[in-house]
Amino acid sequence: MSGVAAAGSWRDALGWAGRIGLAGLFAYAGATKLGAAAELARDIANYRLVPELVAAWAALFLPLFELVLAVGLLLPSHVRGAAALCAVLLAAFAVAMAQAKLRGIDLACGCFGGDSQVSWGKVAVDLALCGLAVWLVTTARRSVASGGVT
Repeated sequence: MSGVAAAGSWRDALGWAGRIGLAGLFAYAGATKLGAAAELARDIANYRLVPELVAAWAALFLPLFELVLAVGLLLPSHVRGAAALCAVLLAAFAVAMAQAKLRGIDLACGCFGGDSQVSWGKVAVDLALCGLAVWLVTTARRSVASGGVT
């Protein structure tokens, strides 16, 4: 096996691992929020970025959207789009948490349906996951162009 072929197989393996990990994370996040729309709406409203009516609608939509993204990450034909939307969502989550910290708002993040508090660590994790999602978009583009399925 040549060095180029070995590098490609490692990239494919890392791509699959990243897709499965990110899909699992989004599936878990969406599943834990299903049936908890009132709590999620309260958590979203506590960020003080959107009116309560928007927070209520977002609480209904977000868990389903996260579940759809999880499925999209596992379908080779939808990886780029799902990963791009994951990157946008993760960046939005990071910005929302960062602005709350900067404004001194102490609140539960609403991340997995629990009472976990917003922290700079969570901002960093979301930005790292956003980076993974962007990497998946770029590697999927190269693999699809070269005939791969990553």
